[in-house]
Amino acid sequence: MKILEKMETFIVLAECSSFTETAKRLFCSQPTISNHIQHLEELFKTTLFLRTGKSVQLTKQGEVLLEYAKQMTFLVEEAAIKIKKVSQQDSVLSVYVSNYIAGYFFSDILSHFHTEFPKQLLEIYTYCYDDLVRCLREGRTNVAFMPIYQEDEYIRSQYDITVLFEDDFPLILPIDHAWSSRKVLYCRDLHNETILLPQSPYLQQYITKQVEKQHVKVRFLQMSNFEMIKQAVKSKLGIAFLPYTTVINDIKHGGLQARSVSSLNLTRTNGFAVRKNTKLTPAETAFCQDVERYFLTSRNSLLL
Repeated sequence: MKILEKMETFIVLAECSSFTETAKRLFCSQPTISNHIQHLEELFKTTLFLRTGKSVQLTKQGEVLLEYAKQMTFLVEEAAIKIKKVSQQDSVLSVYVSNYIAGYFFSDILSHFHTEFPKQLLEIYTYCYDDLVRCLREGRTNVAFMPIYQEDEYIRSQYDITVLFEDDFPLILPIDHAWSSRKVLYCRDLHNETILLPQSPYLQQYITKQVEKQHVKVRFLQMSNFEMIKQAVKSKLGIAFLPYTTVINDIKHGGLQARSVSSLNLTRTNGFAVRKNTKLTPAETAFCQDVERYFLTSRNSLLL
């Protein structure tokens, strides 16, 4: 550690250009600072600083060493972080999950898991779909709870998929919509209507393709997320196809209504993806198994 200590002295002196200030920052004497720099200059057989009165200035050789000295300290700090993370793996479980699954299911799931494993500490990270895929690509996690899209070839080819449940996407209307009294809705009824879409590129592509297959002309308008879309539908800015789970409470309280459209059946698969040829930690395995059990026992009541 002696060389690292001297490198730290070198970096601080390069930053403040003063032996006095460097000694203050490092809580040591000026002779100690001078000794560190002298040892480095002897080690590299060069002059690292030009001394002009009370201040010093890096030589060209000193500038080269400064770059490597910073890399050394960065690597030491990075190693400390990674060592700490490895040390905590057995005690803290990091869970990566989509905003949708976290927002509508994880309250019950986490309560259920805590009952089964009360001593297990959890870190929950929630992301939109694209950011969650980025986390997987960057190796931040080997498992993620997320929607599963047939069109996403990367997830399909690089990960083993376990399906947890499927979403139905009925047509969501204001409670007093003109179609409220209709017994049956047909695809042609959507002609010239404004359909609100979430930001997710995969969902946008899926919904627009399914509607366009019916040869009806509609206006598509993008909103940020499911909650914003619900508010927009209530304000009569358009209608939308949303997961039934997201509107259960609104329907119960009379804020929205869900209707099926003849010949138009929109669904989405949800589950978790595990990187192929990867052995999960005992904590990760236990969490995945508990989530599977949760959906097996709760699917009917959750999806009605």
